[in-house]
Amino acid sequence: MVKHATHIKAENQRRLLLTLLRHQPISRVRLARCTGLSSTTVTHLTAPLLRAGILAPAGTDQEAATEGAGRPPQALVLVPKSRLALGIHLGVRRAVVALSTLEAELVDQRVIPHPQGESPEGILAALADAAQELLAHHGITLPSERIVGVGVGASGLVEAESGVNVWAPALEWHHVPIAAILGQRLGLPVAVENNVRCMALAESLFGAGQGKRVLAFIYARMGVGAGLVVDGRIYRGAWHAAGEIGHWTVLPHGGELCRCGNRGCLETLISERALVAQSQQLAPAVVQGQADPLAAIFAAARTGHLPLRQMLAERAEYLGIALANLVNALNPELILLGGLLHEGYDLIQPVVEQVLRQRSFHGIGAQAELRPATFGVDSGPVGAATLALNAFFYGSVPARHTRKRQAQP
Repeated sequence: MVKHATHIKAENQRRLLLTLLRHQPISRVRLARCTGLSSTTVTHLTAPLLRAGILAPAGTDQEAATEGAGRPPQALVLVPKSRLALGIHLGVRRAVVALSTLEAELVDQRVIPHPQGESPEGILAALADAAQELLAHHGITLPSERIVGVGVGASGLVEAESGVNVWAPALEWHHVPIAAILGQRLGLPVAVENNVRCMALAESLFGAGQGKRVLAFIYARMGVGAGLVVDGRIYRGAWHAAGEIGHWTVLPHGGELCRCGNRGCLETLISERALVAQSQQLAPAVVQGQADPLAAIFAAARTGHLPLRQMLAERAEYLGIALANLVNALNPELILLGGLLHEGYDLIQPVVEQVLRQRSFHGIGAQAELRPATFGVDSGPVGAATLALNAFFYGSVPARHTRKRQAQP
């Protein structure tokens, strides 16, 4: 019974905080109206948040004013820096450790390169050290009530409930207990999720996906994946593998061998590796000796390099086919493109959108909005920080003490 009451309180607080986030400044009167909670419940939920400095008065709420009823009620706002979240985006060649406000605005971040082949334990230890250095730079020493928790966006298959990175092929990680390792080192609650799902969640809570029932975030870099959010919650599928569109078969005959063992996967056509390899054949002078060959490819295409423009148009067609299939299966209101698809959005968008519209069933693709990622190059760290905020602030009671850290060996 107590557990049931705690769950109800957490759900009520989530509803209240998300309504505050989207409609602030907002009064208790209008919070009750928008959430369906009673005035008494709203008062009981906001009182401790005001005492903790998480909420603050902000003038009056004119929208809640009733003609002839006297002065408009007091409005409330979130205090963005009253609590902070740590976000760790684990990429293939580097990781980003970031500190964010309650509104997912990045306060600061550190980029931590990690050579391929380094042990998971070594990489995670370095990230924990970087997180503590970042906090110390801002005058915060753990344990601290100001830090709500840590969100980690990891590549590959992630078992969110246990915080285990089951398989990350690009890093060659198998069953790495990320949450346990970082939780022990930092003494903070840790949530772990697939990194593209984190980016999708960030769009749903803080980006272009606010108010959308169903959205898909498509990310391409070394691999290709989709993050799916339905009714404000991450959709993972039965075995944590939903969204692996990079391994949809696009060319069943004659396609390139994929690292998954199949041939003709979407990843073999639109990943960074695939685009660079094809460009080396078409325009070796463009990519040779470039520190960022993909940027050079996009720059050349923008200045009219015909073979590269044609290659990108061809690859955009394959992506459009994949997105039409996604629309037919999921029927999203919004599709966002991130990673290299964001960087080259102007070059691929016309073809992607045309094919998406043509190949989706009964014109439903025309109803799906296609946009570049809201947070651009920061989609990874913003997504990881959003995971922490969703798990430990917007999803539960935030004003609590952190766990005591265990002694380090």
